[in-house]
Amino acid sequence: MSKQFLAAFILSIGLVGCGDDPAETSPGSAGQPVVNNESPDSPAAQATTATDIASSIYRNGKIYTVDGNKSWAQALAVVDGKIVAVGSNDVVMTHAGAGTVVHDLGGAMVMPGIHDTHLHPSDAGIQKTLQCSFLAGDVGDLLEIVDSCVAATPAGQWVRGGQWNDGHLASGESPKAILDKIAPNHPVFLMDWSVHNAWVNSKALAEFGINKDTPNPPGGVIVRDPQTGEATGILLDNAAYNYRRQLPTYSLDKRVEALAWSIEQIAGFGVTTFKEALVTTATMQTYAALNAQQRLPLRVKTSLTWKSSWANSHADEQGLIEVRSTFATPMIDTRFAKIMLDGIPPAYTAALLEPYAPSEAHGDQHRGELMLAPEELAKDVIALDKSGLSIKMHATGDRSVRVALDAVAAARAANDASGVMHEVSHAAMIHADDIPRFAELNVAAEMCPILWYPIAGLDWDAWLGPERAKMWPVKSLLEANALVTYGSDWPVVPTPNPWRGIEAMVTRSDPAGPGDAPDWAEEAIDLAAAIRIFTHNGAIANRAGEASGSLEVGKDADFIALDRNIFEVPVTDVGEVQVELMVVGGQTVFDKRSQ
Repeated sequence: MSKQFLAAFILSIGLVGCGDDPAETSPGSAGQPVVNNESPDSPAAQATTATDIASSIYRNGKIYTVDGNKSWAQALAVVDGKIVAVGSNDVVMTHAGAGTVVHDLGGAMVMPGIHDTHLHPSDAGIQKTLQCSFLAGDVGDLLEIVDSCVAATPAGQWVRGGQWNDGHLASGESPKAILDKIAPNHPVFLMDWSVHNAWVNSKALAEFGINKDTPNPPGGVIVRDPQTGEATGILLDNAAYNYRRQLPTYSLDKRVEALAWSIEQIAGFGVTTFKEALVTTATMQTYAALNAQQRLPLRVKTSLTWKSSWANSHADEQGLIEVRSTFATPMIDTRFAKIMLDGIPPAYTAALLEPYAPSEAHGDQHRGELMLAPEELAKDVIALDKSGLSIKMHATGDRSVRVALDAVAAARAANDASGVMHEVSHAAMIHADDIPRFAELNVAAEMCPILWYPIAGLDWDAWLGPERAKMWPVKSLLEANALVTYGSDWPVVPTPNPWRGIEAMVTRSDPAGPGDAPDWAEEAIDLAAAIRIFTHNGAIANRAGEASGSLEVGKDADFIALDRNIFEVPVTDVGEVQVELMVVGGQTVFDKRSQ
């Protein structure tokens, strides 16, 4: 690696390594928690030694520890960012000294901080603070917002933003023509709600040099008029990503401020650790700069791109992976990678084992396509696994899920069971034969419960047929001893709020809806199991199983206090939870109770 290349990656700040992998523990059993287990002899009342003098003690709470016994406690003590005692008020107060700060929880429910294993905070911040952002249900409202963005942008400059959906194009008019009317002198590039597809106007197509002879890129589609062959203005998957890469870049200062905004939103919902699911060189440099400014209060895991059209080049990706340890700090863990295997069912780009339901546009034998051939993927996973990287593979179709599992199986055989856990991201459709393979291969199944309801008009029956439209088999995976985790995928969804996802896993209904009938109710789980997925299981997938995910002696003091006890209210109220206190590494990130 050249000195010039290394210099392009490392900012002029001091960075230190993350240390060794913690041991990984099992998902554990579901079920309701044991109430008021406060005996000094209980697992929740352990302490290192009676002479540990706490820097902070939090007492008079209802602390749900999410330990192996689903224990409750009244208090916990913290020294140097670690928990040194959990149990009754009396037991924990034996760790008080002259300098101990004692916090009265006032009966509030406390639990471990949430682990979100799939977000895109960098892109969310840019979209929401620097671009033309909209979540309009009506095309008229959308166009009014875009028109105002055009008016505020000098002629000839790009108008960028999102998020639209197929319903906005239902009139049948050419998509590019719709935008041409309001932006004849500006190139326009708008990502859809899924952040997989782009809507552009004629000026943008001209800037990109796209015409009827431009070939589709691997893993992408330039949608064309069936009569004329002309591009319509819709770019799917890698076609969108390839041309997005040609757009002007934002300065590091702007990216840092946008990321800081996103992290503030995430923290407000009680997420103490998150995984940025698609990290390029620019993204990594943004995190490094924010951390150097001591403005990174949450723990972040960075999934480095691999053969992604979001990256400048594959050589750039390889270079970042080579120097990843130089970006590692106590708050930034760089031991993760990301591979895209397919698109999404609404765009008919998810890779399926059996054809989609017949449609006029795709016929009756359309199965979607893989972005990487199975043989190539297996080779890549073997190499990345050998290097110690945990791989997150985007797979929404049942064929892509199977191919992902096959690639991990190849890595297990080639690398003599490295022990590194990998993930299938979204895992919306899983063939019944593949469900047991998650536990067998030590692969986490990432569920995105709020993705069931991000916008109106998601019609799984229309895409797959009613016999196959059964998505996100959470309960079946848990019963097969798979590690099930949570990922919001924000800003694909409107908010990084995990509480709506928790509610949806229990009710299988839209947490913002008017009491809709549940979807695939047989896959519902209880609240204690859902909380374990969002905390303990996420910590394991985030390679922090020994340090996080439950409130036990020796673990990081990462916890949150809520405005209600979620086990004592109707489950339909869980989505409205407000987080009143967040502590990460023993440091208060925010305390709304004191305001």
